[in-house]
Amino acid sequence: MPLLGFRGLHASRALLRRCHRGPPSCAGPSAHSRLLARRGLRTAVPAGAHEVTREEEVLLRDVFDLPTTTTLGSAWFRQGRPTGLLMESRFVSPKSFRLAGRQAVAEAEELVQRVLAAQTADEKHSVVKCLDQLSDALCRVMDVAELVRQVHPDSSWQAAAEDVFSEMLEYMNGLNTHVGLYAKLVEVMDDPQISATFGPVEREVALSFRRDFERSGIHLPATTHARFVELSSSIHDYSREFLRCQSLPPASGSVAIPIEKLRSLPSEVLVNILQSSASHKRSDGTTVVDVIPDDYTAQYILRDCPDEHVREKVYRAWQSGAPTAVDRLERLLEDRLELSQTVGYASFADMTLDDKMARSPGHVDEFLCGLAAQARPQWDALAFSLHRTRSRARAATENMFPWDRDYWVGQQQMETGALPSLAPYFSLGRVVLGLSRVFQRLYGVELRAATPQPGEIWHPDVRKLEVVGEDGRLLGLVYCDVFGRSSKAHVGAAHFTARCARRVDDDIASAAGSRRERVSEQTVVERNGHLFQLPVVVLICNFPGPEPGAPPLLSWSNVETIFHEMGHAMHSMLGQNGFHNVAGTRCAVDFVELPSILMEHFARSPRVLALFASHYKTGAPLPSGLIRQCAERRQQYAALDLHAQLFMAALDQRYHSAAVAGSHGGLQRSPGWTTRALAEVHSSQMFGSGASRSLFGHVEGTQWQARFTHLVGYGASYYAYLFDRVLVGQIWDRVFQGDRPHHAAAIADGPAGPLDRDAGERLKNEVLRWGGGRSPWECLASVLDNGTTPHHEIEAIAQGSRSAMRTVGGWRLPDM
Repeated sequence: MPLLGFRGLHASRALLRRCHRGPPSCAGPSAHSRLLARRGLRTAVPAGAHEVTREEEVLLRDVFDLPTTTTLGSAWFRQGRPTGLLMESRFVSPKSFRLAGRQAVAEAEELVQRVLAAQTADEKHSVVKCLDQLSDALCRVMDVAELVRQVHPDSSWQAAAEDVFSEMLEYMNGLNTHVGLYAKLVEVMDDPQISATFGPVEREVALSFRRDFERSGIHLPATTHARFVELSSSIHDYSREFLRCQSLPPASGSVAIPIEKLRSLPSEVLVNILQSSASHKRSDGTTVVDVIPDDYTAQYILRDCPDEHVREKVYRAWQSGAPTAVDRLERLLEDRLELSQTVGYASFADMTLDDKMARSPGHVDEFLCGLAAQARPQWDALAFSLHRTRSRARAATENMFPWDRDYWVGQQQMETGALPSLAPYFSLGRVVLGLSRVFQRLYGVELRAATPQPGEIWHPDVRKLEVVGEDGRLLGLVYCDVFGRSSKAHVGAAHFTARCARRVDDDIASAAGSRRERVSEQTVVERNGHLFQLPVVVLICNFPGPEPGAPPLLSWSNVETIFHEMGHAMHSMLGQNGFHNVAGTRCAVDFVELPSILMEHFARSPRVLALFASHYKTGAPLPSGLIRQCAERRQQYAALDLHAQLFMAALDQRYHSAAVAGSHGGLQRSPGWTTRALAEVHSSQMFGSGASRSLFGHVEGTQWQARFTHLVGYGASYYAYLFDRVLVGQIWDRVFQGDRPHHAAAIADGPAGPLDRDAGERLKNEVLRWGGGRSPWECLASVLDNGTTPHHEIEAIAQGSRSAMRTVGGWRLPDM
């Protein structure tokens, strides 16, 4: 990450999930209405509804579950004097937002001059604080600009955010390569009298700034440095263009499909296809639909269409990729390689991993190969079982191909019978209530519904939550924008940091002036005689909206998604170490997913599901047998997801490795090199042979990499998802003594299991509260050091050596 780079968007993969419920009670409508009136919310409670225990919990549930016409979607959204987006008084209009960008740059420039002028010991000691304050001043506007251009429905706001972001990025890039700032930081860090006064977190902040400066080519000669800046700019441009290309149609265009071949699709999918596609009649009277295979359409056809020739045509068209996307991706990767070599690294992977947990591409390969060796028997067994299912349906001995996989998985599942939908047990409000109960039991923290003020949110569907500690103190704010809509960019599920936690009473006085007046209007609290700026985060999902007469209902996958994103949010809430640059999720990219993936384990736990998953009409708890059935089915096909994740991680490493620098005859300078590399990774021994090879292999003429958007934000570090999943498996087993939903005794009476408060406090104190202010390997070693893990293993983990990566690669595969 650049020295002052924004890190607002944290995109996440959505896997699979589930839920639970607490015992119903009968809180009357009058008490409920009085509580809403006290808190400024308006709602209604249906007669005879099953209620949960406390009034605050009822409110939390109903703010999400009851129709927006009776809760938050009323006239107040546009009435009254706007207080500013996200409680930021500078963000009241597109015009004021542009002004806020200019003010942030002016404040940053003042702080730059303070750093450069530091001469006395006191002035030098304030340099690290100054740089952290400078980073906060810029990110508080840039991160919100990134959010606004993704989710705000008003085009004038989006345009303002686009302009503000671009202008501030240009300024920030200049700071990242500011020789004077770097020289002063080195002077301060190399002064033993000053550096000896640093606490452990402040020392980590200083080291992170220094590493980022040095990766920004600060030491280069003028002409080389100018090239570095030019490459940084083009990398940003190519990244944006590559993402924009995702909306382009595939190179092969539409696929002509007789309408009769589409009759097996769900009716709503077929209607959608017919409404969005052209059609014509052949001479024989057959109606043919010209289908453009986007993600939505292709996935349903591949899953439900019995005609393998149709599936093949759709698959090849879907995966053909837009030529412009491939071109922009290759230019992006080539510039990344040149940039890394400009600052003395062999590859972009070497540069990126230098300060990550993995530390080197070789260590990543060690980890991936270890996982693949464990997984290969499962891949082969799954391929064999799908072949067997296909043979029972018809005498077939020929190979299966990638376009056959989803269809025969579906047919195999039909043999064992369809499972009932879990969605009625997972109303959105019950799920959020369950999250609050989990956080209460683990950390002594709860979620409370709050009323947004006019202008504070960008859409009536957005919900505001306060995160409150046991002592009643506010810890931060979470805004939930979870329903899909046409005005929202397709970012999937994501966690945006709009404002980081940090200490503000010791801000540099010369920069405080008018800024203190602005800060006083924001979420700032006093703790132990000091003032702290509280974190503000936004969770983005694309869940389906509620049907008339029912609350919004979530699939098991959606439940895991919101648990995952709330894991990031809680990391932001609890990771308050006093410094912006290492607060909460601002930690190593191969450690940042750990708290969120851990929450997926809680979402799957029968003990946790028993807290809240109940039928939205009857209040009946989610049957434990159904939980176990769903978990067993998930486990049966976990190898599919694991193969996909391992493949993407290996491809990401290949694209950013030294191998593309010339060892393959100047591969990176020959158009289409990413497709050839894609085919080579597919054919690697890492990914099996025989039946499983054909099931997962490369299809000539396709360019899957054109849709690999994680290459932008996770270049050379996509392995982090799998890495953190494996780390989480050990924490779940060793710290939380976690239950497994496919075990029949998982919900039996006994110890608290995963809801143990001591385990929650251990995770909070050894991992979450540090944010990025401590070595993640030390965090991991500390949380796993439970007295039963061998001492030599804990020592190796704390060091984070190659042997530590080998150890991690041998740990149990998640969900397998």
